[in-house]
Amino acid sequence: MEVPSNIKQIISDIESLKIQGATAVAEACFDGIKIYLKDSLNHKGKNYDVFISDVEKVGLSLVNARPNEPLARNGLKYLMNTYKIKFPEIKDIDTACEKLAVVMDDFIKILDSTKAQIVKVGVENFHNINGIVTHCHSSTVENMIKGIVSMKKEKEWFSIVATETRPRYQGRITASNLAKAGIEVLLIADGAVESFISGEWKASDIMGKWGDWDIPVDAVFIGCDQINFDGSLINKVGSFGIGLACHFASKPLYVVGSLLKMEPSSIYLKPKIEMRDPKEVWDEAPEKVLVVNPAFEVVPHQFVTGFVTEFGIIKPEDLEETMNKYYEWMW
Repeated sequence: MEVPSNIKQIISDIESLKIQGATAVAEACFDGIKIYLKDSLNHKGKNYDVFISDVEKVGLSLVNARPNEPLARNGLKYLMNTYKIKFPEIKDIDTACEKLAVVMDDFIKILDSTKAQIVKVGVENFHNINGIVTHCHSSTVENMIKGIVSMKKEKEWFSIVATETRPRYQGRITASNLAKAGIEVLLIADGAVESFISGEWKASDIMGKWGDWDIPVDAVFIGCDQINFDGSLINKVGSFGIGLACHFASKPLYVVGSLLKMEPSSIYLKPKIEMRDPKEVWDEAPEKVLVVNPAFEVVPHQFVTGFVTEFGIIKPEDLEETMNKYYEWMW
């Protein structure tokens, strides 16, 4: 079947990062499916089974626009599996369109609920810490940090350190949003974060006193794009070095994210890492200079202290059991 042009545009926007962030991508994929459902020309004259098959094909074209987006793929699984279980008696296309839209809305509500619960878990467990490092941008990590800071007493010292996150500088989003919330942030270059975590230097040694950036690192929080069944994860490039520094310096590394980001295929398939346009790194690289631009990398489970999830803080070795308990439909 031919994917309609307006849905191809959504796919293009996901591929080009005009739409980015796991939740935004999942929502955009559902928006694309809803566009397909609303246009009766897409299913005029089809029998019911062909229609359902085509809905799934459209969904697959959307959720596979980028390789490291398991949340969107799990959203499509939820849609197709839940619809078939809840509405087995439906055989007319108009009713199916209505109920499919309802199931998609239900998943978004579940997703919103899990994010709120993760923030709650994080604030309850980490409100006493003072020194935080984070990498890239995760709205859930950002909201968790805001919650932790809101628990601080007036004049109580704390520090938030964020990385630039090159080449697209997503760390600036984190820093800007926290600053807008009235929270001072120290932004450092990606290449400096490992030695900072390890305690090799202090901000005041270089820049003088501004805030209290000499507070030790109590914990490092990163988001994740994909959780693998062996307890490893995929996150923005630079995360491996951060994990290694935490491991070397005996600093706790917590991964903040929903178990809805677990990738069942990781049991038997090696994760595929998305390679981005080299021009993001160097737009006019000299001839003979080859630029490689991996967007993500795998962080081994040995580096991870725990996953901050909607079901509490989970050790890497307990992820599969927890997923099977609460999200059996992922299979």
